[in-house]
Amino acid sequence: MRLHWIDALKGIGIMLVVFAHHSLPVALDTYIFSFHMPLFFFISGFLFDFGKYAGSAADFIRGRFRSLIVPYFAFAGLTCLFYFLLDTGFQPGVANVEFFEATALYGIYSILYALGPLVSYNPPLWFLTCLFVTELIFYGLARNYYGKPGKLALWLTAAGVIGYLYSVYVPFRLPWNADVALSAVVFYGAGNLFRKFTEPEKNSGTGFSPGVDSITESGSRFRKGFVRAEKFFPGVFILLNLLYLAYLLEFPASEKINMNVLKYGGFFSYYLLAFSGIFAFVYLFKKVGGSKVLEYYGRNSLIVLALHFPLKDILTKLAVLSFGVEFEYFYYNTAFALSLTVLNLLFLIPVIFLINNYFPFLLGKKGPSAKFEGFRARLRRSAN
Repeated sequence: MRLHWIDALKGIGIMLVVFAHHSLPVALDTYIFSFHMPLFFFISGFLFDFGKYAGSAADFIRGRFRSLIVPYFAFAGLTCLFYFLLDTGFQPGVANVEFFEATALYGIYSILYALGPLVSYNPPLWFLTCLFVTELIFYGLARNYYGKPGKLALWLTAAGVIGYLYSVYVPFRLPWNADVALSAVVFYGAGNLFRKFTEPEKNSGTGFSPGVDSITESGSRFRKGFVRAEKFFPGVFILLNLLYLAYLLEFPASEKINMNVLKYGGFFSYYLLAFSGIFAFVYLFKKVGGSKVLEYYGRNSLIVLALHFPLKDILTKLAVLSFGVEFEYFYYNTAFALSLTVLNLLFLIPVIFLINNYFPFLLGKKGPSAKFEGFRARLRRSAN
């Protein structure tokens, strides 16, 4: 059963991603980056059903590879081709896009290594490979500790500490953003535990082994403590969120949090600000419920994530040409960023329709749809 408020939460989350990829005022930019990507890891963990995959790790890996890694390479290849054609068509012989300044071999290496800074023509794709690694880490922990939330929380905390220390002391990046995944798994696991505690009756199971679908006695105490404390959470987290935003408006931060490039700031402030933003929006949307517009973009958030960046570049360039001004004119302009975000989301509607109905394999879905087959049949008939 779909949870409409979760789809709506994904919708506002992906809208914030699109909005934040414009040049925003420092306070607003810092605020959004403090929680918008952790929010997506939290939602992914909330939606993960361990019981569905508990019996077969191979099925889990194949399924997640198809739904995350196949789209990563599909959209990385498509948008790379788009920028290459745009680059060569705009000014042949001159590399206007930084990615094409290096050799073709290095370009292939960059896409395979899958870091956002390397795939500079479409950096948001980093999330797909990072989520894949994050889910593998959590699945490994869940196979041993899913019925023991206290121990699971302890291991998630350890992963978060290691991930933070890695960002501070290790000078090289791991492929597929595995270094970011050490921190991301904290939010993913928190989302999964949150659903386990707040909606335990909806957990599905396969009877894989004792303790997988039922919580141990210590876990039950852990849950009861959480339930007692939860009644204070909405007010506390929303207040923290508002106080942080007010602080930024008065004292804009000089450096924002950015998971993609391992910029976390202080350890405690990083997790506190991320979770305060996450839970403020979670409790808000649990209260408000669904929204058809937000749910639409939430259900299609992968497509928006993968394609909004190239579309943003096109719209920005068209705006500059239309108004006859320099790019700097639009820097830190909230109204301009909001206008382009709305246009971006509107222009993506036909793209979403085409991909869902005619090219679902880009999303890792098996085979072409019936509509695509009908379209091919009509083309063959018209050719004859």
